[in-house]
Amino acid sequence: MKRAEYKVAVGKTGFSSLEEEVTRMLNEGWKPVGGLAFNSGYPYQAMARVVTVSVGSKSQPARPGQAEGNANPEKKNLGAQDAMRLIDDLT
Repeated sequence: MKRAEYKVAVGKTGFSSLEEEVTRMLNEGWKPVGGLAFNSGYPYQAMARVVTVSVGSKSQPARPGQAEGNANPEKKNLGAQDAMRLIDDLT
């Protein structure tokens, strides 16, 4: 089963800390959604990704492209491009 996740990255000490946080999230399969936002002097960036969740498990999502188990044997594992295409569909 696929599930969308959404988080907001914050630069607690300015742009450099936001860049570090967004870079970390990009390497975990997250994608920026929209532009930067500011509140009380802090920069924010919305991030989203699509993950595969094992059927019957709500707590730990599988990494993008990981097998979905036997829930639907006709579905194939996602590659990086397929996963990014799913994320693009969210935005």
